[in-house]
Amino acid sequence: MEWWCQLAEGYDHTPDVVTFSVLIDSFVKEGKLLEAEKLHKEMITRGIAPDTITYNSLIDGFCKENRLDEANQMLNLMVSKGCDPNIVTYSILIKGYCKAKLVDDGLELFRKMSIRGVVANTITYSTLAQGFFQSGKLKVAKELFQEMVSRGVRPDIVTYKILLDGFCDNGELEKALEIFEKIQKSKMELDIGIYNIIMHGMCNASKVDDAWDLFCSLPLKGLKLDVKAYNIMIGGQCKKGSLCEADILFRKMREEGHAPDGCTYNILIRAHLGDGDATTAAILIEEMKSGGFSADVSTVKMVIYMLSSGELDKSFLDMLSATRGSFRNKP
Repeated sequence: MEWWCQLAEGYDHTPDVVTFSVLIDSFVKEGKLLEAEKLHKEMITRGIAPDTITYNSLIDGFCKENRLDEANQMLNLMVSKGCDPNIVTYSILIKGYCKAKLVDDGLELFRKMSIRGVVANTITYSTLAQGFFQSGKLKVAKELFQEMVSRGVRPDIVTYKILLDGFCDNGELEKALEIFEKIQKSKMELDIGIYNIIMHGMCNASKVDDAWDLFCSLPLKGLKLDVKAYNIMIGGQCKKGSLCEADILFRKMREEGHAPDGCTYNILIRAHLGDGDATTAAILIEEMKSGGFSADVSTVKMVIYMLSSGELDKSFLDMLSATRGSFRNKP
């Protein structure tokens, strides 16, 4: 018998379904799925039928560990025992499928859910749409959004972020701007995250000047710029070829009290290397390392390529000195 059962019975409390449910959920959240499974077996041994919350917790645990077959087995067991899955059950499973990049299977489960009479909510639609956007299947993602609206399920700010991000990442800036305009006309409170997505989309579409105008307008809207906003615009200026403007923005960023992160440094390092300024790139790498950051895959690839092509020589590695560790793990 588990120690907690002995403790509970020592206080004249016989463990019931609520006791098991709370403990199983707690173990799952702590990442102790094995303990949760043991409790489930103990529950069955004692003749206590698990409830929906218990099954949902176990299914969530299996999905988090990418054990989708076992998650589905638990769903089937749940149904066979006469315990009806609810929207939370299906949302957990669909999220698990999307995380594993099995979005088509997630959609199939979504349709089965509807047949069983479980009504989809904003979270379910948003999760699926995001999965299809990330898989590059824009048509299905659009259809899901249209279905969501037609069925009276109201999109929330998270849904709109997913849509904007999906369209921008897939090169459909105009569609993103249409949605952005609708959001602006709504009563939703827009945060810096929404604007960052649009600015990033503009920069990717080579509309850096438009992104810059939006960036400059944000403080006037009462929004506080964050590190990501600065990174987007620094990257945009670098992409445009305005390295001087990027460096000025980098200085302004620090003057405004925003500490650069690894992304900031990697963007500038690649830009200076591409501009033939290895000295400034080396200084930035030293500064990046002193801040506890390291070169990302793109920077490492660029340095390796430039070394092999002769654009950089050993003197560059000599300048890096202690920062050479950034390049040990070659992709």
